[in-house]
Amino acid sequence: MRKCIVLNNLGLTSKKSDILDKFTSEYLRVLNLTLDKLPQVKSSNELHHLTYSDIRRTSFLPSDIIQEARKDVWANRKRIRNGFKSCPVRLNKRWFKLVKTQRGNSCFRITYSPQKSFAIPIKKDRQLQRFNSFLNDGWSFENISLLKDGRVSVVLEKEFPKPEINQRYVIGIDSGSSTLAAVTIFDTETSRVVKQLYFGKDVAERQRRYLERRAKLQSLADRGSNQARKKLAELKHKQFNFVKTRSGQIAKEIVNLAKIYNASISIEKLKNLKTKKRQFNKNANKKINRIPYGKFKDFLKSNCEMSQTPIAVKSVLERIQIQFSNTQVPVNGLLRPDEVGLNQVAVRHSNQPMESHCL
Repeated sequence: MRKCIVLNNLGLTSKKSDILDKFTSEYLRVLNLTLDKLPQVKSSNELHHLTYSDIRRTSFLPSDIIQEARKDVWANRKRIRNGFKSCPVRLNKRWFKLVKTQRGNSCFRITYSPQKSFAIPIKKDRQLQRFNSFLNDGWSFENISLLKDGRVSVVLEKEFPKPEINQRYVIGIDSGSSTLAAVTIFDTETSRVVKQLYFGKDVAERQRRYLERRAKLQSLADRGSNQARKKLAELKHKQFNFVKTRSGQIAKEIVNLAKIYNASISIEKLKNLKTKKRQFNKNANKKINRIPYGKFKDFLKSNCEMSQTPIAVKSVLERIQIQFSNTQVPVNGLLRPDEVGLNQVAVRHSNQPMESHCL
């Protein structure tokens, strides 16, 4: 399992700022030099042989970092059109070290060229506390990314044992545009629904208000209002944080519910939903775009792994008895809401409780 934490840095001296600017600028130059050769190759290996020798002779960067740049170019080859404008510098454990100062402050010592290094002091805040708590809990890291502003993105890893799938109860989750998580607790022994709950109705409503406000600000920004542009950027950031926070909170509530019932969890698969948007009208597409399915599923998976709760994609409910809520939506049928125009007919089958592999 992996987690990414961005650590904030303390203010850098002018000398360290110059080194950081030089380091990131050189990495950006290597990226774009590599990108120029991309049309001439068909594989990442060909790109390496075509670019490495020339770049190595002209760059002060270590060989490992030059190879990381090539990997960045190959990974983003379908998205980059007019060259890289900025990119974090990814470093493996050979080129950084987490150390403590004499005062006990944390800092990362970065080697940006053979026998040349500088230290980035880390700010003592909640992010650092969270980072240290993960380290104390057995998490480790071998890679970091150095951001242009001096912050450090750390990739933490930890292996968790796979839980045994022998629970009597199953929690089925249906994600929709009006309710983020319609939850059904199903008893596999009696084939009955124990409880139905709805989490995240506030997400859709808040998303709608955000979009209405953003549309008004965008209209003013298009007319040349600088203040509207500033407010628009702030509102986008606020919306992103709200959706991320609520997705995490709801995922945690569901996993806590699974602990109470000693239940496994199954979430509906929406992988191909957005590829089918052309079938829907404009309003339906807007509602689909507001579903933070990816964020919610990632939080759910993370919480399940840490609590050793099985999770699967697709339905795990034996759809024999279909119970309807007061809105006439078959919750335990794990159907998409009819407001986005998808099939409303419940599929009846009696598959085994876990249809798909655990994530």
